[in-house]
Amino acid sequence: MTDTTNYIYSIGHGSRKIEDFIELLNHYNIRYVVDVRSKPRSRFHPQYNQKKLHELLNKSGIGYLFLGDKLGGLPSEPDCYDEKGHVVYNQVKNMEFYKEGLTRLVSANEKKIRIACMCSEIDPCDCHRSKLIGVSLSDQEIHMLHINKTGAIETQKTVIKNVMNSASGSDFFSNDDSLKSRNTYR
Repeated sequence: MTDTTNYIYSIGHGSRKIEDFIELLNHYNIRYVVDVRSKPRSRFHPQYNQKKLHELLNKSGIGYLFLGDKLGGLPSEPDCYDEKGHVVYNQVKNMEFYKEGLTRLVSANEKKIRIACMCSEIDPCDCHRSKLIGVSLSDQEIHMLHINKTGAIETQKTVIKNVMNSASGSDFFSNDDSLKSRNTYR
């Protein structure tokens, strides 16, 4: 995929070595990491704590931007949760803070700045990068390309199909649009 117009990457750090993480970013020519973790720290992998990560990325010539307060999967706004305490993504999408964060991603895409939204989950199927941000970007005809645990690319469409198949017990005939109508994600 040589045309980066209308593509934004995503990556999860998981337990990757920081050197491998940076190597993947360089492999895909990522210029900025947009940290979309609500809490930019890792108890088990301190190299991914906000300050340390920022330092290490800068040393490698990669910019760092924290947007977890706008695009994080655990928003501070109580209206984003249902009565059981689960995040309701359809409600998050309507919040001004989320719209502001999404606008920043769209703006970077329009300027052809190659960015990767980063969270802690290594599998995009397990993360709000695909279920919230990727779906929102798709609505604007911007496609998220997910750097998976092996370092390969998975399209947003493939990730959402995998999410739907696992949620529905492997219904191979499910409709992609059914995820958009789902209200709550765990």
